[in-house]
Amino acid sequence: MSTPAEILWRVNNEYRKRLNQAMTYIGLLEQIILTQNSPDEQRTLATLRYIREQITMLLDEHRSWRNRYYFESTETKRMVEDDMAIHRALARFNRMRSQHEQRLHDLLDLLNLIQRPDPLLTRIPNGDLWNMTEYALGHLTDFGSYVRDLAN
Repeated sequence: MSTPAEILWRVNNEYRKRLNQAMTYIGLLEQIILTQNSPDEQRTLATLRYIREQITMLLDEHRSWRNRYYFESTETKRMVEDDMAIHRALARFNRMRSQHEQRLHDLLDLLNLIQRPDPLLTRIPNGDLWNMTEYALGHLTDFGSYVRDLAN
């Protein structure tokens, strides 16, 4: 079983990693579709831009949480060490994450509603960028199970 301080450190780093990964994949998809300059892809492009804007907002909210609850001060950028501050940071993180969860489900649903670009277009050396983006958003929506596993 992890200590509350370890849990706090891990959830912060993992959540930031997952948000950044989703942002990267969305940005890459946008770039691929922009290179096609096809009128058929305008709805897809607009939806991807919207998703990117929403993830940017989630990243900003996470950054605000870190500055207010995770760090002792924004100058030192040291994680809080006091037990009460750690528990407060975890409680605020869980509240923020649960608010994000519904928004992330909505973004994943939105991604699944638009017409998927030609798989030949989204294929990259590591796999299919469209599938990777879906996975990244799904991985974010299921972050609660990561937190539960840490606590057990």
